[in-house]
Amino acid sequence: MPIVEDIGHIVLRVGDMDKALRLYRDILGFGTPEGVNPVWTVLTTKGGSITLWKDANPVPCVLAGNDTPLNFHVADFSEAARTVEAEGYVVRRTSSSSGSVTDPWGNVVGLHDHRET
Repeated sequence: MPIVEDIGHIVLRVGDMDKALRLYRDILGFGTPEGVNPVWTVLTTKGGSITLWKDANPVPCVLAGNDTPLNFHVADFSEAARTVEAEGYVVRRTSSSSGSVTDPWGNVVGLHDHRET
């Protein structure tokens, strides 16, 4: 019998829930089926979920070299990058099919597609 039953939460600490929801829900398209809580909001998409946690002093999820352990699939990276940039965020491109965006608290999330170029 396994000890772990499921993945509970992958948490991103944020300083402002409304600003975080603008990026993660409104721009990137995560759902909020359990509703929005000003402190703790679960975001879902096909295959899993992440949790935004409002923290007065958020510690960002980012690895050395501005890398990230969080990578999300998109249908077309170039199109996704243009959409995110049009909303005022900077997309760091690492190839024609992948890159990352940093939220206002320093959390870095990767975006990539599996298109053949």
